Amino acid sequence: MSREKDPQKTRLAAKKKVMDLIARRDHSEKELRTKLRERFSDEESLGEIIDEAIDFAKDQNWIGDPTDLAQRMADMLHRRNKGIHYINNYLREKGLPSVSTDRDLELEKALSIVKTKYDEDYEFSREEKARVGRFLASRGFDSETVRKVIYEKL
Repeated sequence: MSREKDPQKTRLAAKKKVMDLIARRDHSEKELRTKLRERFSDEESLGEIIDEAIDFAKDQNWIGDPTDLAQRMADMLHRRNKGIHYINNYLREKGLPSVSTDRDLELEKALSIVKTKYDEDYEFSREEKARVGRFLASRGFDSETVRKVIYEKL
């Protein structure tokens, strides 16, 4: 006995899934499409169902401006002391536009990370400076910020 799925129920389920996802946190349109595609992968008219659910969310004004969403996500990552390369890569993965670099903020975050990791009066050897540079680069800081921290501030 085969179970045929009701397309109307599937459309309703897709809309509910969009509501659930957006209720938890803001999502970009690309994120919503990806998650809906994973959830409803066995449906025949998948593209149409996803488009309808996304359009429903847009009509309800649940999906905001991508630039505003990108700025909010970037602010969250700034508070976590992530570098600009990390932030822009994260935004790119989410399908959002990149944010501009604030050099002073980047330098301040990098210094804060180093001061948290090492004492104020710690004397850095050449190898330790290289290690700090690799650490900051792994946190997504650009080479100019890393250079300033290592050669001018340490």
